[in-house]
Amino acid sequence: METAFRLVDSEGVEALSMRALAREAGVSSAAPFRHFADKQLLLQAVAEKASTELQRKLDDASDDRQDALTQFRAMTVAYVRFAAEHPKLFQLLQQTPSVSGAFLGELNDERRLKLIALIYEGQNAGLIPDADPELIALSSEALTHGLARMIVDRHPRVRDLSSEDARKLALAATQLLQTGIGLS
Repeated sequence: METAFRLVDSEGVEALSMRALAREAGVSSAAPFRHFADKQLLLQAVAEKASTELQRKLDDASDDRQDALTQFRAMTVAYVRFAAEHPKLFQLLQQTPSVSGAFLGELNDERRLKLIALIYEGQNAGLIPDADPELIALSSEALTHGLARMIVDRHPRVRDLSSEDARKLALAATQLLQTGIGLS
């Protein structure tokens, strides 16, 4: 499983086959079939592992932060950095229905509910504007996922961002979201 994860992370889904996995792992070509009936089941397992890793990064990013706004920003940065550091895994996450919903803002997913709770907390502390929390969450998700997709899709403005540059961009974008663009 670790070998498949590394292979997809470095070379993409196209590079993964049961034969390539066996070769990379140094086992017989039949060995992967003892654990996974086919490539689709293997990719499902890789996507689940990537989902767990992204969720861990999101949790770690927000766990030790003081206030809701800082947690909110930290989660945005973690999401965008994951896309910059692991574009091929991020792509797989988006293409795997059983895990993509958790990162695309399904109405009752745990991550989204945490985001809404952070927004309420930030509003109560006067750190986040008193606007509809659902609209703030949707705007945040659009910004965060949009930046991540632009990085993964190699948009000309962000195609060669380092992880640190992705962090800076995510912080600047969340700051802009927080303050607005000054138009009324």
